Amino acid sequence: MTALYRRIFKSQQTGVAVICELLQSMFVGEMLRAGGTIWIVSPWVSNVVLIDNRSGNFDTLNPEWSRREIRLLDILVALMSRGTRVVIVTRDVDTNSGFLDGLRDIVEAHALERQIVVKTDKFLHTKGILLSESLLMGSMNLTYNGLAMNDEWIQFSIDPDDVANTRLEFDKYLEGV
Repeated sequence: MTALYRRIFKSQQTGVAVICELLQSMFVGEMLRAGGTIWIVSPWVSNVVLIDNRSGNFDTLNPEWSRREIRLLDILVALMSRGTRVVIVTRDVDTNSGFLDGLRDIVEAHALERQIVVKTDKFLHTKGILLSESLLMGSMNLTYNGLAMNDEWIQFSIDPDDVANTRLEFDKYLEGV
């Protein structure tokens, strides 16, 4: 029987590589299926590295990326260009402004405004990345400190019911938008 969940307890000493590899696998998989809607729900978010393409292992995903570290904005633009709708829910705080400004600029430059929704919520504390067939939730913000520095508890799920129920819950963020 295949496990549908995995819990990861991450600290500076353990689990950092596991989280980075898991996020890389999630987003590589999403690039291969593109379409639908993905969610990034994080009170604090930045343009973190998600795919390490310095060896060229992922050149076929997007030949324009070249051999370098691929960041969140690169992946979001590639997904939106392939028809994926991206929903980002975050807080309206100064620490997010660099990411949100960069996102707005790159979306406008690629004429992808119809593929993205950004919602700010001053009380947001929930954290989750919901892709087509996977879910990562826990205490981790999508920032360098969340990925590399802070102690975090994360749960990864490929349970179709869990993914569907989370999608329904996340949809509530868009009520009134």
